[in-house]
Amino acid sequence: MSLNNSSKNSIAEGFNILIKYRYLIWVLSLKELKTQYRGSYLGFFWSLVNPLLLLIIYTFLFVVVFHNTAKAYPVYLFCGILPYTWFQNSIIISTSSISNAGSLVSKSLIPPEVIVMSKIGSNLLNYLLSIPILILFIYIFKLRIGLPVIYFPLIIAITFLLTAGISLFFAALNVFYRDIQFIILNLTTFIYFSMPIMYFDKQLPIKLRHIIYLDPIAYVMKCFQDIFYYNMFPRYYYVAGILIVSVIVFMLGYSYFAIRKELFSEFI
Repeated sequence: MSLNNSSKNSIAEGFNILIKYRYLIWVLSLKELKTQYRGSYLGFFWSLVNPLLLLIIYTFLFVVVFHNTAKAYPVYLFCGILPYTWFQNSIIISTSSISNAGSLVSKSLIPPEVIVMSKIGSNLLNYLLSIPILILFIYIFKLRIGLPVIYFPLIIAITFLLTAGISLFFAALNVFYRDIQFIILNLTTFIYFSMPIMYFDKQLPIKLRHIIYLDPIAYVMKCFQDIFYYNMFPRYYYVAGILIVSVIVFMLGYSYFAIRKELFSEFI
């Protein structure tokens, strides 16, 4: 019974920290973004270089070489590449964020959770800064942005929650097992190529499609594609499903983080 109460308390604390320290998370996210591009002439544009290069390579490969005739294929690619880049970079950077934080954690200057959240926040800002480029592509290829875009903030919030849960878990685990950061780097790359980002899910055999959609991030990608590529409302059961999964993942990730954070200073 006490374990159950402790778990509930830690979960409540997790949501409370998100709310209580939202301004600090925002400030740290902005600071990291500014630091990242300090002294650069092109500024945040560099955050678009990698997805733009991938877009050019994949467009050439699938359209020119393999003669993919899908309508506005570069837009479809961008709809998946951009949010997955946010998800992937957030988890990779967050995983080593606590172990690299040094005195910020050991001297308890700020709650360690805030460090992880700020990494996700800065990558979210990078993603949001790339949205105008996506909108430009949408209009170049004569697609439309309609009413389904009202779902965009909700999908962003759900993705943030899912990413936070995963990041908190691996950030805590990496403090004790430093190999985790390298495993995550390779694992997120594998997941990237398994997701329906470069290809359409309908191209897969049904059995393989079912396996791919065991991963909640596949549903997240689908929602972004529905909003910006298909100009349709995401299926309500997709949204409800990933919301429930994201809350559970956040609860589990934060519970583990809360249990282990008292030991961080001994291993950093």
